[in-house]
Amino acid sequence: MATEEIVSPKRKRRRCLPVREIMEAEEEKPEFKVIDGLRYVVPYNFVLRTYAKKRWFDQSILEVLTREFQAYPASYYKSALASGRITVNDKIVACEYLLRDHDFIAHYVHRHEPPVLDREVETIAETEEILVVNKPASIPIHTTGRYRHNTLLKHLERKHSKKLYTCHRLDRLTSGIIVLLKNTQKAKEYGALFRDQQVKKTYLALVDGEFPETGMSCSEPILQVSHKLGINKVDHDNGKPAHTDFKRLHYDSATRRSLVLCLPQSGKMHQIRVHLAHRGFPITNDPIYSRENWAKKSTEEFSKELTEVLFKRDNISRLLNKEQESSAILSSKDSSDQVKSNSTKPPDETSPKLLTSDSETKQIADKLTTTEPTNMSSTSHETAENSENKLTVSGDGIKQAAEVSMTTDGKFCLDGKVFERIPQLSYDEKCPECAWIRLVPALEDMFIFLHAVRYELDGKSYVSPLPEWCQKEWIPSKFHDLLQISSD
Repeated sequence: MATEEIVSPKRKRRRCLPVREIMEAEEEKPEFKVIDGLRYVVPYNFVLRTYAKKRWFDQSILEVLTREFQAYPASYYKSALASGRITVNDKIVACEYLLRDHDFIAHYVHRHEPPVLDREVETIAETEEILVVNKPASIPIHTTGRYRHNTLLKHLERKHSKKLYTCHRLDRLTSGIIVLLKNTQKAKEYGALFRDQQVKKTYLALVDGEFPETGMSCSEPILQVSHKLGINKVDHDNGKPAHTDFKRLHYDSATRRSLVLCLPQSGKMHQIRVHLAHRGFPITNDPIYSRENWAKKSTEEFSKELTEVLFKRDNISRLLNKEQESSAILSSKDSSDQVKSNSTKPPDETSPKLLTSDSETKQIADKLTTTEPTNMSSTSHETAENSENKLTVSGDGIKQAAEVSMTTDGKFCLDGKVFERIPQLSYDEKCPECAWIRLVPALEDMFIFLHAVRYELDGKSYVSPLPEWCQKEWIPSKFHDLLQISSD
């Protein structure tokens, strides 16, 4: 058993752990299953640990857990405290226990990670100190939220049998260049280059609307509305300086969509996405910043609205199972049923026309899987009107409130689509999530049309191939050298 020393908060070397920092109880190799183009981690035992925060002092442990960690209901926390799955200072405590300074909380869980697209990570360049890769969409770079083993860093560390270090990041839904370092000294040097804005970055984005042929710039300040949820917005009073230059590469009048070259001069979170949306050209399938009337809302209105919908998205399984016992549903349905996707004509690879509809976005999603998808969401003739066991819950995630209903063959209708439930890969009778119905994510919701295509730093240039959703014919010849596109 591998253990990690946790320095007592009373010592001078106290290390105050973040609320959601996670440490393994046992160092075990994760087990993966690839099903219909998605890579799953077989659920595993894990320990979540943290010291009590000052804002928790003199509050009951049950009150704090229910408020701060809303992934589970209060009934679960009561049971977990009574059974010892949650302890304080390695002891079982009552729900009424009042937290004090230096209290150390441990939560023993059966960890369920979301699936990611099963894509190979392409190496762009490698030396004794540097590894540059082309990150696929859908996979986070490092441990965050419910992701740990299904992360880029863990995947590459397993592949190379070597510790790797990050110096920058990309959003989970964004694809493109990631620079990793093989030692801490180089990581510090490259991290300083990114912090000091000594890196020239080039992105590709597919946006709604006819982007100006002459391009444009945006210097609107950006405010982080929610650190916890990762939401930003233009705010002239409280935002921090940010600047992005944009150049139009291609426009299709039939779809009213434009391919845009994005050149961020600063490095704020979601900067490109925020600036494009603020200028009225949101990324076509951006789940956050393409919301209607987004730029017209006040910071307070935007924060409240997005907090609500993101909470519903991240807790959809809890909402889905809130009104009835999951075990009753699961015992009456065959978990081996699979949703078959509708056959669609593949896009014409020689046509310069941009994506014409959401169905073509889905076709691109199909191309992002390594196998023909069969266990994925698809539009179906079965809808809430002709399905049974209607479950009324709030939200389909990021779009709008919707009803979830179950079809006669055990599938789930949500926002006009039919979803399969995530297969049960392991079972722990004390784990509430093992009894929950988790839905297989729609492939078209696992990426956005934003790609980091070129980075220049430390006297070197790194260029990735064009993403699947961007055709070579869309790139004007004067940009071929920049993007290293051959003329043949």
